[in-house]
Amino acid sequence: MKLKLGILDQSPTIEGGSALQALKNSIDLALFADKAGFHQVVYSEHHGVSAYGSSSPEILSAVVLEKTRRIKVGTGGIMMKNYSAYKIAEWAKMLGSFYPGRFVLGLGKAPGGLKDAVSALNNHRPVILSSQEAKLEEIIRYIKEEKGVYHDLIAQPTDLQQFPEILWLGSGIQSATEAAKHGVGYSYADFMKNDAGIESTETYLNEFDRNQYSPVPSLQVAVAVSVASSADEAKRNAYGMAYQFMQARHVQAPEPLLSSEIIEQRISGSADEEEFFKILDHIVADTPTQISKRLQEKAEEYNTDEIIVLCNMFREKDRMDTYKSLILTH
Repeated sequence: MKLKLGILDQSPTIEGGSALQALKNSIDLALFADKAGFHQVVYSEHHGVSAYGSSSPEILSAVVLEKTRRIKVGTGGIMMKNYSAYKIAEWAKMLGSFYPGRFVLGLGKAPGGLKDAVSALNNHRPVILSSQEAKLEEIIRYIKEEKGVYHDLIAQPTDLQQFPEILWLGSGIQSATEAAKHGVGYSYADFMKNDAGIESTETYLNEFDRNQYSPVPSLQVAVAVSVASSADEAKRNAYGMAYQFMQARHVQAPEPLLSSEIIEQRISGSADEEEFFKILDHIVADTPTQISKRLQEKAEEYNTDEIIVLCNMFREKDRMDTYKSLILTH
């Protein structure tokens, strides 16, 4: 099976580095991906943490769309709690009209930051925990120019050549069911390690409503990957990524990427050691000769032909080498 490979770019920062450099790295990676043949690149949204450089994936998407020519580019995703459906629809329609067929609107239900960041994004008012699914319905109505909450209100620009692709991000059965019900794509976060993964993606494919937003289901699986000349080296290169995943699980603000040596010192003999290595084992870490087979197995496991790769490395060269290995062996 020929896989469509994409990139989930969190614009990771490193210890002693800067968010600006992380964003420049993201642009360089996108330029490479466009020429190398990757299917798409999408950008995450994080607020109030020093680990990631991108707080505005819609702006980064606009910059990258203008600098590239072929690759699909989008948000992975916009954190819906922090914005109105109307404003999200306006972003999507503007980018969709400038770059028809290339902009992807990825939407997520997570807060996008810890408590203070979410409070600041919502003007220090309590976040209204209304249904994010209802907000998705409203976005679709604005994009399709159907009457919605405000009757004849339009979201400019109108009369798009084609609707932008919508991806609903999730890691569980509820998100899969919502994506299927509304006929939008579903991006399952395998890197978050949920035991209900297969059931989630099967639910999406089995329940997809072809009479809604899109007539064809679109299932992608986001996988954490590390490639190096040896499997041991690939695992060590992934230490920083695994450590950030662990911090996020503990509801801590992830730190910028640390070297494997520093992480080894912190983890060795600590209460977190067993958890850390379990997280590390879930990352697909292997050599250039084996990585294609590993990703094929992952795709077959989830019954999809689309894998989107997350790779955060302390050394940017190691991150780029991983993506280069993926495309060369694909």
